[in-house]
Amino acid sequence: MFRLYDTATGQAGPVQPIRPGELRIWVAGQVASPVLEAAQLRADLVADLVRRVAERHHLRVAALHQAPDPGDAARSGQVLQEAWEALNIHPAEFADSPPEPLDVAIARAGQPAGSARYRTEAGEVRPEAPDDAGLDPLALRLALLERHYREPAVLSREVLAAADRALRDWRALVAGWARSPSKPMCAQYTGEILGAFDDDLNTPAAVRSLRALAADSELPPGSKFESFASYDQLFGLDLARDVGR
Repeated sequence: MFRLYDTATGQAGPVQPIRPGELRIWVAGQVASPVLEAAQLRADLVADLVRRVAERHHLRVAALHQAPDPGDAARSGQVLQEAWEALNIHPAEFADSPPEPLDVAIARAGQPAGSARYRTEAGEVRPEAPDDAGLDPLALRLALLERHYREPAVLSREVLAAADRALRDWRALVAGWARSPSKPMCAQYTGEILGAFDDDLNTPAAVRSLRALAADSELPPGSKFESFASYDQLFGLDLARDVGR
């Protein structure tokens, strides 16, 4: 069962859509300059993770994002969409206000959240514009996944470079495993990773399990390949990018 933290109650509870079978997500925040702050990207990433988990539970998802300021809507909207594409974030539709009824809102204090059944908030990010020049854009995604979304995140150049190396290492491993006969996924790791995502998006625990799986010498390469390829539907890290190259 998918559980998500609600700032109103201070607890994580089961996500039960108001409309059966359909989950509505709202992301607050506007872009007023060509520089997109990491805090906004983190909120968008949280919405993307909620979407991915909800779809795994066979829910239809409608995601809406607060529309940019009218005076700069075209440029700001383009900045957002380019960032979403770089970070494998599913694009949302722009709207002036939260929809009703609304299931999940990702919004900071003072930002519009409508009458969402679940309101949650992404932790602050420092620096506001992390230095990821020359790195894989998904290094930023991985670095954020390694920190719980409600906790502060300090994304230094060293942190992002380490995430970039991890991505390259994993992709090389996946490309190698792909040459082995397919084997069933390991139930233990599957349970750990899916359970972590269901538990209020506990992505740090999911990443730790992914690292353990990669290092498990008793697991056949074909099983590791199938696992990484399957779990990436949740992680969104393009882990099979180098297969066949």
